[in-house]
Amino acid sequence: MASSERGKEKGQGALSPRAARARLEEQLGNMDITEEEATPLVVDDHDEGDQLKWMLAGKVLYRNVFHIQTIASALRSAWGNPTGLVFRSVGANMFVAEFTTQWDRDRVWDGSPWHVSKNAVILSEFKDCMKPSELRFDKLTMWARVMNLPFNLQEKKWWLPIAHQIDKKAKEVQFDHVGGFLRVRVTIDVANPLRRWVLIDSARRKSMDLYEIQYEQVPHFCFSCGRLGHPDILCLSPRTRDGNGDLPFGKGLRVSDDWKKPAYRSSGGQGSGHFSKPEMKKSSNAAEKGPEVMLPLKKNNQIKRKSTTTHQVYRRVETLLLENSEDGTKTMVLYKDPFEENIGGVVENVEDDGRNAKNKKPTPTSSDNPAAAAGQPCLSQ
Repeated sequence: MASSERGKEKGQGALSPRAARARLEEQLGNMDITEEEATPLVVDDHDEGDQLKWMLAGKVLYRNVFHIQTIASALRSAWGNPTGLVFRSVGANMFVAEFTTQWDRDRVWDGSPWHVSKNAVILSEFKDCMKPSELRFDKLTMWARVMNLPFNLQEKKWWLPIAHQIDKKAKEVQFDHVGGFLRVRVTIDVANPLRRWVLIDSARRKSMDLYEIQYEQVPHFCFSCGRLGHPDILCLSPRTRDGNGDLPFGKGLRVSDDWKKPAYRSSGGQGSGHFSKPEMKKSSNAAEKGPEVMLPLKKNNQIKRKSTTTHQVYRRVETLLLENSEDGTKTMVLYKDPFEENIGGVVENVEDDGRNAKNKKPTPTSSDNPAAAAGQPCLSQ
């Protein structure tokens, strides 16, 4: 949709001040207008060199004001980052998005609903010759589902009549036989509450039944009044709760994402068609592998290690310094403790079990005669 439309031909002259005043008086009634007020400024805003611009206006329904960079960052990635996309602010939470191609512009227009932090983004057609007061942000297009329809009403001839109960101008309609619901592309008025059900009087069922409506990717809405743009705690027209404490609108209007996730059986049991991932892996190769062999566990006494702790035993050693009377030399001898069999040194390492004890060479037996002991060699030699 191009923003620059060719209006009147250049050959047509501008209105004279008198004709402009007469037209203005017609529009404003019998108001007293001065000559200065009736004198228009004539501008020629048709430029042959202007390129076609493909633009959309949008508004975020939120009580606080978003910065234009916040809006641009959220929508640019959601729209696939089109080449040459430019955002500019035109008011509180209002913006204009300029595209370089019509294809990008139409793709965004048909992909509604969009949102910024789960707050609805209402799109509107835009021309650069429009006044800000002419912008209308009152319509939102999205997919709706009619749930649990009888099998005879799932035939194609009933699709549009049921869809027109939600939107008189609905054209895109399809039936999902896997999910068992009728899917309709509807345009809703954001000033009105979301519709909760479709009432059908069936001659074959001989009853009047309500069929619930669910909306795909619906933004935040009020559970009290059912309108977009504010939570129930800030609702200006709050409704009363029922006996269970529930508000008239609830999460049932929003399509759950559970249908996208695979269902697995969390616990064992029979009669379920779904299996957990470990069970699926085991069951696929159970026949090929045969019976499972379990290895015996080692007992605690089998893996117990031997203790390698050593104890240090200190033995008493006495030294005697004897002087030879012949040449005056002095000799140091070791005195044997009568309570010890061998002298193996000052410190000896002995194992706990006694099997790895070191056997030291016995020292020469000392004599009771000091003179005879002086002739024995020293251990250090």
